[in-house]
Amino acid sequence: MENRLHSGNAKKKRKGRRKAPPSSFRPHIIPEQAEELDPGKDYTPDILEFLYGIHGKIRVDGAGDYYYESVSTISLHFLLKSRLPAKEMLWRWYQHFEQERSESIYQTLPPQRDEEFLQILEGCAFRWNAEAVRESGLVFLSQHRTEVYLALEEILAMRLDEFETLDDAQLAELLRPGNTWSDRHLKRLMQSVQTQPLSLNQRQSIYAQLESDYLKATARHLIDETQNEAFWKASPPELEALHSRFIIFARTMTNTARRLGVYISRKSFEEEAGARAWGQAGDGYGRRQSRAPRRMRNSKQPMEQSYFDALGLPSSANLAEVKLAYRNMVKQHHPDQGGSVQDFLRLQEAYEYLLTQVF
Repeated sequence: MENRLHSGNAKKKRKGRRKAPPSSFRPHIIPEQAEELDPGKDYTPDILEFLYGIHGKIRVDGAGDYYYESVSTISLHFLLKSRLPAKEMLWRWYQHFEQERSESIYQTLPPQRDEEFLQILEGCAFRWNAEAVRESGLVFLSQHRTEVYLALEEILAMRLDEFETLDDAQLAELLRPGNTWSDRHLKRLMQSVQTQPLSLNQRQSIYAQLESDYLKATARHLIDETQNEAFWKASPPELEALHSRFIIFARTMTNTARRLGVYISRKSFEEEAGARAWGQAGDGYGRRQSRAPRRMRNSKQPMEQSYFDALGLPSSANLAEVKLAYRNMVKQHHPDQGGSVQDFLRLQEAYEYLLTQVF
């Protein structure tokens, strides 16, 4: 029994160890005819040949957009079939991805992560010309990503500039919601500015800044990503300035809507809905009357300032201050903590109202 316990502990200790591969290191995934490392050879042509086989197959559709003809992802499976030294590539690949604590042999590098492949090559023992590979147009670098995002920022900034040329009548027509509250209407307006597909001329202007078809196909992929709402919830650092401008744009449109008298708050929306329900009920008999919102039936509705007073805030408070004050006061006035039910309901009403009025 002691021997079993001792051997089990020894296995646990050996489990976390990592050693460099011996000279005879040849896993079953390495082909039998794999290339051996030649210290005096320049492997730049072999690297370019491999990259061309992976990234060189691009098609152009009738509209002039660029697409990958086949899978353009770098994988260990493809690397071991190339003319590059298999054992060297396998070990450097393993070292690179082991940091992510995952099955390294199953990891892949999509076009947006080409620079990681160059990092793997930099750790290899063979000679190669990094400058020639970078300038080949077969790897998508951070500078290319920056160029695409800067061109996209310029296009979206022009969309925002178009709103500055509208007069009050045009803005009033644009900002007046149909059957919704204006905060949601403005949110949809901002999303349409962000995710509206680029025109063919706009895409072509971005393609013109890149020298190879592979870079243009990868740029098209990035452009497609920006047309997704989820992209703008966590936009890349290159678009941080544009993201800040969108926030300012939303605030400006909100203030403009209020100034032009087209802002529909939650309270007025409920009163409007209640009035429609009252009118449909005819003489008021039946259950239609009870469906009118509570705020409409209460003729002594307090003014907006009283809602700020209920939270102990000035009328200039922003949304973050409203939320903080509510969290602090709800603990004091909650009935479970000995507070008054009337005070708690009053606090709840003030909070719900200010959520739709304060930004």
